[in-house]
Amino acid sequence: MAGNDTGDARGVLIVANPYSGSLENRRRVAALAEALGRAGFEPKELWHRSERKAELADPNQAEKWNCVVAAGGDGTVADLINERPRVPVAVLPLGTENVFARAFGFPSDAERLAKAISRGRVRSVDLGYANGRLFSSMIGVGFDAEVVRRLALWRAHGRRLKRVTYWSYVGRILEAAAGYSYGRLELEADGVRVAGTHAFVFNLPQYALSLPLAPEARDDDGRLDWVVFERPGLRNLLLYLWAVARRRHALRGDVRQGTAARLRIAAQQPLPIQVDGEPAGWTPVEVEVAPAALRVIEMRV
Repeated sequence: MAGNDTGDARGVLIVANPYSGSLENRRRVAALAEALGRAGFEPKELWHRSERKAELADPNQAEKWNCVVAAGGDGTVADLINERPRVPVAVLPLGTENVFARAFGFPSDAERLAKAISRGRVRSVDLGYANGRLFSSMIGVGFDAEVVRRLALWRAHGRRLKRVTYWSYVGRILEAAAGYSYGRLELEADGVRVAGTHAFVFNLPQYALSLPLAPEARDDDGRLDWVVFERPGLRNLLLYLWAVARRRHALRGDVRQGTAARLRIAAQQPLPIQVDGEPAGWTPVEVEVAPAALRVIEMRV
């Protein structure tokens, strides 16, 4: 649903990820603040989670802020939506993948983003809800969640959180490829039961690296799209990836797909879960759609 306008407040809250806070990224946040100032807004930068949570907990939030900008990657966006902002959201993409920013067309150019905020056009979009946590893009159960789990452990090892790049994933993928056991899972949705070894649930159509696992997924239809890959093993996983890259996975007899407003994924032995690229515990997981739960600044005129 599009066309709703932002309010009259002139404040813009910029919540930035300190772990994406390289000198270049801090310059980009500063450039956005300057562009917003030139557009007549009063920007405020927050670089610490405790400050952000306190500000977003303010019951007068909508009277103070025109919108809130997540300056970071998908993890920053995920944290923000789970703090349930009562004003529209925009993104200054500073992360590795930036799936959310790419889906909604948010640019890294400060002037373009400031102009979109000035136009004040807003659309309402769905979110997903999984085991008590909101998500904007997708969840995964199986091999990809194991990679995310290993990445989180690697990143947290040591005195300070490590910065994540594409190369950070390579080592974790190789580790998982060597040690993952490909446990069986079962997805149940609308009375249909499907068994497999990898399951995904999408609110947005793209996965990492722009892989089109659920190209028909829509963010405003009140449904979630699910995909299950049936066969275990590294060889089959590579074949699935090759089919996805060619947009031919839906033609395979060992790939099942569907849509649902609510579903459940369980396994005989607990399997890892990732939600928007962050580890989210172990199966079972209950998933449902949260219709029109988030307002997003509209980039497209």
